[in-house]
Amino acid sequence: MNREPILHEGERYLSLEVVAEIYQVRAVVLREVYERGLLGEGLTHDSTVCIATLALDRVATIVRLHEVHGLDPDAIAAHLGAD
Repeated sequence: MNREPILHEGERYLSLEVVAEIYQVRAVVLREVYERGLLGEGLTHDSTVCIATLALDRVATIVRLHEVHGLDPDAIAAHLGAD
């Protein structure tokens, strides 16, 4: 797993696995909300999904909704709506 940010078109990206490790949440939760369009447009690098570091505030909100409030990815999507 590449821990270094990936620079693409002037934007920094991190893999979902690295972001999950940073926020201490299961990567599957982030993947599910990513697939619902809640983390913006990502990119695939070496078969790994990466998201823009600009989305990290959104990740913090999602983690709080999941861990503190107990919402599952479907409920999070309903609460936040896809951008």
